[in-house]
Amino acid sequence: MPMFTSETKRQSAQWKYTDSPPPKKFQITASAEKIMVAMFWDSEGVILTRCIPKSTTVTGETYEDVL
Repeated sequence: MPMFTSETKRQSAQWKYTDSPPPKKFQITASAEKIMVAMFWDSEGVILTRCIPKSTTVTGETYEDVL
């Protein structure tokens, strides 16, 4: 399910002089899906990494559940 919507033809319409060049259009592409990761480390390096489920609100309880 894409998280973006492109303009309709009517939304992108604009007034211009007949001898003006047409407006530049840029193609909209979806970016890669992002993942949130909880990482814990100390002076030795990374101790623990966990992927946080999509649409999760990150709170102190979220981190407690990971630990």
